[in-house]
Amino acid sequence: MNTATITLAEDHAGSRPPAPPGGDTQPQGRPSRSGLGVLASLVINFVVPFLAYYLIHARVASSALALALAGAIPVAYTLVVLAVRRRLDPLGVVSVVTFGLGVLVSWASGGSALALELQDPALTGLIGIACLVSVVIGRPLHPVILRLLGRGNARYTDIAARARRGTSMVTTLIIGVAFTVHAVAVAILALTQSTSTFVALQHPVGLPPIALGLGALFLYRSRLQAREQAAAEAARDDQPGQPS
Repeated sequence: MNTATITLAEDHAGSRPPAPPGGDTQPQGRPSRSGLGVLASLVINFVVPFLAYYLIHARVASSALALALAGAIPVAYTLVVLAVRRRLDPLGVVSVVTFGLGVLVSWASGGSALALELQDPALTGLIGIACLVSVVIGRPLHPVILRLLGRGNARYTDIAARARRGTSMVTTLIIGVAFTVHAVAVAILALTQSTSTFVALQHPVGLPPIALGLGALFLYRSRLQAREQAAAEAARDDQPGQPS
């Protein structure tokens, strides 16, 4: 499962805790543990399955079997991380369940690779549609997503509690559009191309919508921060006795 979860952390002036004495304790020139973890996750979820598929497919006759074995690598990594951290990761659990359903449907359909190819767009499509529906009915899922992430990081829970309705609506809309476009693009690729072509083009086709969504979130967050900073400065200037 290679789905990226997109969230917007709504920052407010003065909401960050002060830096510890002595400044940053991370040695200069060395990557942080979180950075290494992200790099390892990207390699295992994107690079390794891509290479494994072609190595396995050269030794087995079934494209579905090769796709299932290659897709089992990031799933196994997710399970190992869950076991080591001893903390339930909702997205990790969903990815494992989705993979299992894809394998089951593929087996039930006589070894069709299409069920495995559609497992990612099926999940991102459901998330995207759920986000769009939540915006339409006026109950955005952005705070819910933050609270799920907050199971492992209290900072997200705090942000969810302070999130404004308008911000959550826009954030959820961006997430919904990005995930829905990703699902449609990857599903069309799976339905129109061979398995080998799908494996080669899945990420080049599917990642741009996610990247554009992340860019839109970053731009929206930057504008919010600039607007809040300008409002804070204007309020400070309006106070009597304050130097102009």
